[in-house]
Amino acid sequence: MPRIKPLDIEDIDSDLQPAVEAYLDRGGYVANSFRTMARRPLVAKAYDELRNAVMASLTIPKTLRSLMFHIMSYEAGCRYCQAHSINTIASDPDVSAEKLDSIWEYETSPHYSDAERAALRFAQASAMVPNGVTDEDFDVLREFYSDDQIVEMGAVLSLGAFINRWNDTMASELEAKPRAKAESLIGGKGWDVGKHAG
Repeated sequence: MPRIKPLDIEDIDSDLQPAVEAYLDRGGYVANSFRTMARRPLVAKAYDELRNAVMASLTIPKTLRSLMFHIMSYEAGCRYCQAHSINTIASDPDVSAEKLDSIWEYETSPHYSDAERAALRFAQASAMVPNGVTDEDFDVLREFYSDDQIVEMGAVLSLGAFINRWNDTMASELEAKPRAKAESLIGGKGWDVGKHAG
């Protein structure tokens, strides 16, 4: 059960309407995390602007960004974000069923390249407390990615860390669509809705 009730869409500040429309266009609903954040419109607007700035300038593939967000959310324990990210990944035509099914075994799965493993290892280590990223992780990343791309990854992971922390702290209620996708794809691997149930 959410610790703070999300605002009804009609009660969200008019300055946030472009973000509301973007959510509706992308997925057909406005995430409860954003609807809760919207209680402080300046915070919600800043989050949306940072998200847009990070995503607008990226050269790393969208598929890799989604995989990285999922792995960092898995390590951080945010089941809300795990569900949202698995829902996004499942809709990606570039991700095979085998790749999706072995996401938590990326280190040993033949469906992941060495470049993807390096990025996902980086994502997982970044979500550890304390942070587990090492100089060696950067050395391996540089075999496949430029420094600019590594900075992009850092931006994606830092944005993800904010939303992981937000949703776990607020116990954001998981919406029906990502919940159903997570239950069908990772429910048998130990995922459950936990505190994000309605």
